Amino acid sequence: MRRSLRTPADFEFGSAVCSHGFFVLAPNRWDAAARTFHTVVSLDDDRAVAVALREGSPRRLVVRGDAPMSADQARRVVTAVRRILRLDEDLSPFHALCRSRPSHGFAAVSRFGRLLRSASFFEDLIKVICTCNVGWGQTVGMIERIVAHWGIPTADGCARSFPTPNRLARASVLDLRRLARVGYRASFIRDAARAVAEGRLDLNALEHFDGPADERYRLLRTIRGVGDYAASHLCMLAGDYSRPAVDTEMVRLLKTRYPRRRFTPARVRDFYRPWHPYEYLAYWYELWSDYVRRHGRSDLWSAGDQGARITSKRRTAGTSAPDD
Repeated sequence: MRRSLRTPADFEFGSAVCSHGFFVLAPNRWDAAARTFHTVVSLDDDRAVAVALREGSPRRLVVRGDAPMSADQARRVVTAVRRILRLDEDLSPFHALCRSRPSHGFAAVSRFGRLLRSASFFEDLIKVICTCNVGWGQTVGMIERIVAHWGIPTADGCARSFPTPNRLARASVLDLRRLARVGYRASFIRDAARAVAEGRLDLNALEHFDGPADERYRLLRTIRGVGDYAASHLCMLAGDYSRPAVDTEMVRLLKTRYPRRRFTPARVRDFYRPWHPYEYLAYWYELWSDYVRRHGRSDLWSAGDQGARITSKRRTAGTSAPDD
């Protein structure tokens, strides 16, 4: 399968892929030398296809699948790609805000803001649960093991997609703890997968929720294992940027920049309110710029090196601040 997709005017491929830690989480792989993003998309509970994405001619994205597929299956892959890279979002209002603020001007120049997400909201949910109360390197390992043990293999058996709800629902809490080493998160993961597989949890309705933003946040909080940080992160992944996800990395960044101020979650939200409705993106640009200062350009990171220790305080040798 080969498709060429038109991209928005404010789209930049490297930024869209490499501005959110999901790009180093299985089944994703970024080839910095070839500037190609590899992932694996599930077609159903038993079939998956490896997909490679790269820039084509101006404002075109080339999508290649590694196996023949029906027209319906190809549409599923294209839908997944559009979701992963947020090709249907308009970030021009955010970039206009950035151009009016010296601190964020480079975000507009670099077309920052399309934070990578997964092929499905279910995959997003499980990955976010695996980021809670744990170091980033451990998150990377948890997701690798979940994919290795329950992911759907491609036809040639060389790669696996993230498991569907039906497949993950069959995993026991014991196996999730023993094989994926997810600790206390095992029951949250198993329960979420079963709730989606049995139709008790409608993630599609939550992703495309058209009610008040606070109500979607409240509904996400009813999922076991989803607290304030996880719900805010999931709102961002659903396209609502109005609620910063307050975690230890946010607190660290703000303490470094404003050592005399005390930031509670409420004060953090007040601090970024002038950016409404793009509070999350304004904060994330500041945090990601800090990572780039320590580890170098993210589109040059190795998944096994800088990508596995994004939050490490140790600076990568030879790096310098970005041109902002």
